[in-house]
Amino acid sequence: MSGDGKRGVAAWSKLPRPSSTLPLDLTQVLDLVSSRAMLLGQADACGLFRYDRTNRAFVLWRASGLDQVFSERIRHIRILEVETVMGSAIRQHVPVAVSDIMELPNWPLRDAAVEAGIRSVLVVPLVRAERVFGTLVLMRREQAEFPRRTVDLMQTFANQSVLAIQNARLFREIEDKSHQLEIASQHKSQFLANMSHELRTPLNAVLGYTEMLLDGVYGGVTGEAHEILEYVQANGQHLLALINDVLDLSKIEAGQLALVLDEYAVQGVIEAVVSVAQPLAQAKGLDVQVNIAEDLPLGRGDERRLTQALLNLVGNAIKFTDAGWVTIAATAIGDLLELAVTDTGPGIAPADQERIFDAFQQVDNSSTRQKGGTGLGLAISRHIVQMHGGTISVESTPGQGSTFRIRIPLQAGEVMEAA
Repeated sequence: MSGDGKRGVAAWSKLPRPSSTLPLDLTQVLDLVSSRAMLLGQADACGLFRYDRTNRAFVLWRASGLDQVFSERIRHIRILEVETVMGSAIRQHVPVAVSDIMELPNWPLRDAAVEAGIRSVLVVPLVRAERVFGTLVLMRREQAEFPRRTVDLMQTFANQSVLAIQNARLFREIEDKSHQLEIASQHKSQFLANMSHELRTPLNAVLGYTEMLLDGVYGGVTGEAHEILEYVQANGQHLLALINDVLDLSKIEAGQLALVLDEYAVQGVIEAVVSVAQPLAQAKGLDVQVNIAEDLPLGRGDERRLTQALLNLVGNAIKFTDAGWVTIAATAIGDLLELAVTDTGPGIAPADQERIFDAFQQVDNSSTRQKGGTGLGLAISRHIVQMHGGTISVESTPGQGSTFRIRIPLQAGEVMEAA
């Protein structure tokens, strides 16, 4: 193989391929294309020109082998499609070789090239699926023909380069869109956090005054008026719970939910959950059972958030169970604390057991829709558990109930610090 052949193979081996250029930005790809094209085509310089469809003109994209003065001069020339060989190349979709540019009309780009010492050029269109990206122009300082094999090789190189340029463009567009979506998501989360906070303040006032009216602070309230106030209180508390969920979710999405670590007693967490859940269970005729292993050590974590996560599981179990019981169990497995909530409800299909932990997701059946809710509780619980370095899972068979398990390090603070 000749020396020129070896040099061509070396350059070809470093062509920008679609699978390898995704990590590169468009500028890096253009630099690589222009430098490899110059080497592969044995040229003195190479220019990549972007086609401006609106103005039907070419703009210098990138160049290799050109001095800065000549490059800047080209950038300031209005290169119209009708005034250059590049126009013919993109219209015909074939390379155009000019062995002596002195034979071309006295157009601005040709005159600048002549003054820079360029004597022959090979213009290769950068086209894919009828879309014109621009041209690749090889430049030589000697007046000579471009061999057929060089023309064919550069056409193949240009086809490969278009793929690389297209992928780099798409990659950049995806990055830009992702950044825009991230900013929009942050704004949305901040808006939800602000709105949730603003809604909670007047709602707490309404609940406070309702409770005082029910307690007779402003005089006795009896009969239908008392029932209506109880209805207002119950629905207000439900609305407050929903607002709190939205606020927590917005904090999670904005990365603003933080844990307050301290020692806690597992029994205290479960008792707090039972005190809230027991009236809900009694209203449905359900039995709430508690099974706490003896001699459980103190844990370290965010007691309020763990109580919230467990209450979400117990509340869901009560909501979806129409008859039977709900059991809360706690035990230590090595350095882990396991909290399990088991119910005698309808169960969950295998296909739904993963997605129910996503925000705004619920099991899609008529029973679930009748139960209501936003589908935020399990998503929030999972995030709280993960922040403690733990896992949450579900075991369920349709018609045979469900068991939700939380497993977290007993000393969550140490695990988080080590991570």
